[in-house]
Amino acid sequence: MKIVVLASAERDLAEATTYYLEHATAGIARAFLDEFRHATGLLAGYPEIGAPVSGEQRMTHFRRFPYSIIYRLRPDSVVIRAIAHHRRKPKVRQAGQ
Repeated sequence: MKIVVLASAERDLAEATTYYLEHATAGIARAFLDEFRHATGLLAGYPEIGAPVSGEQRMTHFRRFPYSIIYRLRPDSVVIRAIAHHRRKPKVRQAGQ
């Protein structure tokens, strides 16, 4: 299944990566991005792996980092809407955005 990452989720991913670069190490930042790639690979193969959270939204957790991927299923794709830190409220846009 095709993975579509919305601009808002790209920003979330960039912010988290920048945080790890500034407050940890480049290796940790790379591990974070690797974890994202692993999770999206799983979603491409098993799109219903995440738990329903509200309406059509689903969520799957990173294994090693306190983040989740918020996404919606479409007939031919998985649309990633946000990369949410577990201690912050995600900025997920309303339907159609």
